[in-house]
Amino acid sequence: MADEIMRIGAEDDWYPYTALRDGQVQGMSVDIVRAAFAASNTRIELQPYPYSRCMELTRIGQLAACFNTAPDARIASEFRLPEEALFSDDILLWANSSQAAPITDLKQLAGRKVAVTIGYEYGSAFDNNHELLRVPVRRDRNGFRMLQHGRVEFTAAYRGTAQALFREEPELRDAFRPVATLQQAKLYLSFSRYHPQAEALQQRFDQGMRTIRSNGRYQQILAQWQHQQAAD
Repeated sequence: MADEIMRIGAEDDWYPYTALRDGQVQGMSVDIVRAAFAASNTRIELQPYPYSRCMELTRIGQLAACFNTAPDARIASEFRLPEEALFSDDILLWANSSQAAPITDLKQLAGRKVAVTIGYEYGSAFDNNHELLRVPVRRDRNGFRMLQHGRVEFTAAYRGTAQALFREEPELRDAFRPVATLQQAKLYLSFSRYHPQAEALQQRFDQGMRTIRSNGRYQQILAQWQHQQAAD
């Protein structure tokens, strides 16, 4: 493994955490993953894919790992999960500002249309709710646009990615409000159960994460991205 470059999948459209922009994979969790493996002297190559494709290639062992994942029971059974999470963020349910009213029980979503990004996990309570009407979209932006035009009543999206979208498209900034927190999620780098070197790679990742948490590099990355987002 010391000489081999390990292929890791990175989702291509989830800024500011992981996205393909200007021909490069970049984002906060990209910096964390690279720093963790550098700290354990492991050479990696990040390859961008749509999230659902990235996870499937990892599941069958063509990729050693993929990120970012909010694990549920199915993920835990089909993938290796490291001890160390990449970061945490809130998954929120958003509504149009003019119609925003708190959702205190997910049973209130019965029969109502909610835009969800293909392949994403939103917490077991939401994911196992079979009474709501899911409208699959390719990316978070599409969900907010559908909400804006009244094609759905809600969209599910992480706080950080929604805020990044609102900064890039100011006309959306005050158009939506969160009405419920679906989950306070921890995001992970998921490893394959079939790739021959995934187990060793996972151990190196955990080792590297512990190193960058202890030497301050992890907090430095978080601070850099928080400062960058504030500046935008």
